[in-house]
Amino acid sequence: MGDMAKPLLPFLQRADEMAKADPKVAYYCRMHAMEEGIRIPNRSDEMNELLGLLMEQLESMKGGAALAGAEEDELYVENFALKIFAKADRLDRSGKSDAKTAKMFYVSSVFIEVLNQFNEISEDMGSKQRYAAWRAGEISRAVKEGRLPPPPPDTSEAGQDDGGIFSGDGFGSGSDGTRGGGVDG
Repeated sequence: MGDMAKPLLPFLQRADEMAKADPKVAYYCRMHAMEEGIRIPNRSDEMNELLGLLMEQLESMKGGAALAGAEEDELYVENFALKIFAKADRLDRSGKSDAKTAKMFYVSSVFIEVLNQFNEISEDMGSKQRYAAWRAGEISRAVKEGRLPPPPPDTSEAGQDDGGIFSGDGFGSGSDGTRGGGVDG
């Protein structure tokens, strides 16, 4: 796959992973990849070929994906993304963060991004997405460096239901003042 298609890769990878386990989620991952690909200006022939293939795949997936309608399917994908996010967050807060936890956070951020094809995601979901991507990078770096990941932000001090970690930029600053990066996967 050429450089032009790299931004689509996370969505296509998730679609491949979910193809058998959850065809509806796989369908919307492919759909999001196609929509993102269509927005690329001055597409190469290779990119146009990929988009054509995606259209064919989407058409053939429709029957098996049990599509209900935009509103219902948006809630379905959102709940799916939130389940993965919550599982990663529970593991992280219990001190059991590892490479798998980092990947779960990363994957949840990708699934949250997929929601943009339905409507612009809410501020809360955007905060969760940023937190998941940041935490994935933070944990991934620690694992690569052979050290324990730093604990997640303490939510008990914020006095909000979600601890405030998802409602702004109160998270994500590492000891060097930078935000975390992405995780390959």
